[in-house]
Amino acid sequence: MKKKTLVIILGQARADKLTWTSFKTYVLDELKADLALCIGESPNNNSSNFYWDHAKYRWIVPEYEDYGEGFDQIQLERYGHITNWRRILQVRNQWLGGIKGEGEHPGSAGILIYFRAKLFDFIERENLTDHYYRFIITRSDFIWEVPHPNIERLEPNFIWIPYGEFYGGVTDRHVVLSEQNLGAYLNLIDPILEDTDDLIRSMMAANPKPIWNLERYILFHLKRINMASEIRFLPYMMYSVRDRSTPTRWAQGVYDTELGYYIKYPTEKERTALTKKFLTFRSGKLILLSNRLMVKVLKGLYLLKQRNIIS
Repeated sequence: MKKKTLVIILGQARADKLTWTSFKTYVLDELKADLALCIGESPNNNSSNFYWDHAKYRWIVPEYEDYGEGFDQIQLERYGHITNWRRILQVRNQWLGGIKGEGEHPGSAGILIYFRAKLFDFIERENLTDHYYRFIITRSDFIWEVPHPNIERLEPNFIWIPYGEFYGGVTDRHVVLSEQNLGAYLNLIDPILEDTDDLIRSMMAANPKPIWNLERYILFHLKRINMASEIRFLPYMMYSVRDRSTPTRWAQGVYDTELGYYIKYPTEKERTALTKKFLTFRSGKLILLSNRLMVKVLKGLYLLKQRNIIS
């Protein structure tokens, strides 16, 4: 029976000098997992980078000035033709950043949709579902403060994500998947390319306001394919960082003089501190609760933190 887990770094293998030790200890070693990179072209893709040096699989994705060209290529490969799918840019305002065209969006969310599609193609091409039971898609710029829960504790029928950083949807920064839901989660690109007009109608009917982002689109997509009910939540165990030289397409972060690096999303660090203090055993292992209870506890802890009742 397949028992192995593949941990995948998506996008960029950055901030390795800050994050590698905690990642190796609390994720790779904890889960006895293999490491894969699905990252863009970069001069830093070499053995001086800890992630690159330790990866079993290295998949390099082209970097485009206009990632719409990458969308075109995928549409040609999957459907045999290229259409005017860019009219979807009229659904505003930042869920397709990185794609040029009339009404183009800020940010980089469109790039992340492209990377997910390429990742699925790589996994399919190498038949990795024959070798791996679970797939964890995450970031290289996380500092981990709590060990990742053993994969056998996470029911494979569900999509496991951290609770928080939702921005009207669900966070895109970390997810635990299995063979059953891998394609459904990763192929966010197919509705865009397969039937653009239908997707425009569906999204505008769901929310005509110009507030679409990647988090909202992921949740919308999972609802549309009747998989939103399969979402389950984990507490935050990590937070994103960068040093002064680490490139970033979006959040610059807040510099912490005591730690000596930028915290990209301070709320992630707050949530992780709450997890470490209130939701771990003495051994440091994560306490897992039923989903409904977990949501109540995490909401309650964060509310108490915001009101300065707990620290």
